[in-house]
Amino acid sequence: MKRLVLALILIFAACDNLFPPQDFEPTGSPFSLNTGISLIGIAGDRRHFSPNGLYTLEMVAKSAGSAFAYDTLPAGLLFTSRKNSTQHMLMLKAHQITVGTSNTSLVLGVFCCNRHRLIPAEEDSFSLGPITDNPDLRQLADLVRNKRIADDLGMIQRAVYLITDSTGLTQGYIDSINALPSE
Repeated sequence: MKRLVLALILIFAACDNLFPPQDFEPTGSPFSLNTGISLIGIAGDRRHFSPNGLYTLEMVAKSAGSAFAYDTLPAGLLFTSRKNSTQHMLMLKAHQITVGTSNTSLVLGVFCCNRHRLIPAEEDSFSLGPITDNPDLRQLADLVRNKRIADDLGMIQRAVYLITDSTGLTQGYIDSINALPSE
């Protein structure tokens, strides 16, 4: 009988999906674009690649004036899904943007935050912000700031999931990220 109980405990402990964790919800400081930029929309994007994220979003914006407008999307910026069934997204590296006076399409490299939700599709839309206040996500953004992550996007995605859907970064993941080559 003891063996059966022990076996059941081991099975339950090994199964992440048996008791899914509470869904990650974005919290933090609001983020607004430069007032010279008009945001048209943000949607899922499966057509492009970015060396700064396992997934991409397409942000469409334009200059509110008669010239180009510039801004920087900061590391730690979250993109909140408008559908509860779709994952929220996280930008881990700062991204400088330039928009013209007509609609400008920008490809943003991001990571998913809710393993048990759907990966964004083109019909999924997102709200801009907030900038995360989660100390573990901020730590991860600091760890990858000057690292070349393009060849290890899967490992970085797993690190995000460890934070948002599990117990947090392990020392092994921190060491692996620290060992990545510099940009």
